[in-house]
Amino acid sequence: RCSYRSDAVGNLAVFVPSCNKFNNKSNDDDVKPVILQGHVDMVTERNSNTEHDFLTDPIRFRTVPKTKSKKNNDDDQDSRRDDELWIKATGTTLGADNGIGVAAALALLEEATATSTTTDTVEFPPLILLFTVDEETGLTGAQQLDAVALGLTSRNETTTRLLNLDTEEWGELYVGCAGGGESILTLPLSRQAQQRPDDTTVPPPHVLVRLVVRGLLGGHSGVNIHEGRANAILLCAAAVRAVLAATTTIDDKVRLVSLQGGDKHNAIPREATAVLALATKQDRNKVEDIVQQSLAAARAEYGLLETNLDMSVEDYHNSDDDDDDATTTTPLEHDSATRLVALLLSLPHGPLKYSHAMKDLVETSNNVASIAMISGQESDVAASIMCSSRSSVDSALEAVRHRLAATATLAGATVHQTEAYPGWNPNPQSPLLGIAKDILKRQNNGREPGVKAIHAGLECGLLMKKLGGPVDALSFGPTITGAHSPDESILTDTVPPFYQLVKDILVELAKREKEDA
Repeated sequence: RCSYRSDAVGNLAVFVPSCNKFNNKSNDDDVKPVILQGHVDMVTERNSNTEHDFLTDPIRFRTVPKTKSKKNNDDDQDSRRDDELWIKATGTTLGADNGIGVAAALALLEEATATSTTTDTVEFPPLILLFTVDEETGLTGAQQLDAVALGLTSRNETTTRLLNLDTEEWGELYVGCAGGGESILTLPLSRQAQQRPDDTTVPPPHVLVRLVVRGLLGGHSGVNIHEGRANAILLCAAAVRAVLAATTTIDDKVRLVSLQGGDKHNAIPREATAVLALATKQDRNKVEDIVQQSLAAARAEYGLLETNLDMSVEDYHNSDDDDDDATTTTPLEHDSATRLVALLLSLPHGPLKYSHAMKDLVETSNNVASIAMISGQESDVAASIMCSSRSSVDSALEAVRHRLAATATLAGATVHQTEAYPGWNPNPQSPLLGIAKDILKRQNNGREPGVKAIHAGLECGLLMKKLGGPVDALSFGPTITGAHSPDESILTDTVPPFYQLVKDILVELAKREKEDA
């Protein structure tokens, strides 16, 4: 009696009718279905000394008793009990993210269809098992999901119930996530004219040094953004500004050649480098003094957290730089350098607003993620600056992106912005949340479960937009540590209660539907 539909990108929806004792209504079309969703792809990582072909080789499972766990998201989680048993793979990722969610949905499919042909008293509402693709490579399946092709459009303007089985902290119920989008700011710059042998009006060749910021924590630009970690690009820009400002009184000013740092949109930059051109070797001492002052100021602000923060002036070698424009050693014009530094220091970074719905949840943030020198289309050279913005409120996300565009316009830069993916704004009054909290509280002998939201991307925000109409969503899962790495492991003790919670929620929904019939 089950049926299925797929869309062009490969997402699959399996329709499971309600159990035989579910209600007195004659047609499942009159009954609210529940969507259970997980993604079918996994991160394929292996240790360097492990031979493994993910396309053909099976995952080699093994059980692991209590051991000191690896750090996950920079938090020490060494809290495993002596009697805990974990499952992990040998030398590769396990695929519990999100194989366990898919497995739970398939188990429910088997249980629901078996129940419909027996006298079993377990009752489920109609189910839609939604399996999405390519979550790990950028939420592609959710972004390109075709709700019409999958038969998921809202029925009779009733609220759609969505259970996402893709979080990794058993006992915690997730009710929100951030949406996001990238902004690429391109600032045209000009370099000084190069000296000809017969031209005395052009400054002579310079002595080059590198100003290096290193040793920062970095981290995920969503998960760690609230911790106040330093941004290497902005520290480097502040030091360059100090050097340029302090050397404007000498005839041959210190000039900026290039500035680069960061390489991932979702990471807080850990390192950054500026190449400076000095008039003479003797000017290096003055620059080093200024940089040490900048380092002292940075340590005063961040030193208790960023214990390995360092900033230094080093010899320059061409091989140190990888940017397209790094082979040139010609300094930027002073106006170009000051505009670049001013633009960087004007960009917002870190939490911009905390949620009013959930205490201590970052609602909106921006990460100045990377800067690189590139060949300019209408100028000698350009700076390409990437910012990654996040918010659980779509209008707030767009407001930040507009703010970035306005700041870029003032500096004379152009802006390209990727299509933003929507967030999931927390709803503490969610009916699904209320049901799950009551069930978990009974399971935990009266202890209240945690209710959380995450300032990072989940598929829920995209799916809620694609489904249209009102959607009540909830996300939970068993305990998984070390996801996306060969350290990935799942705590076996949390799998049965996780699956039982899914079933209990469905039974409760069926009961309420029957009472309303």
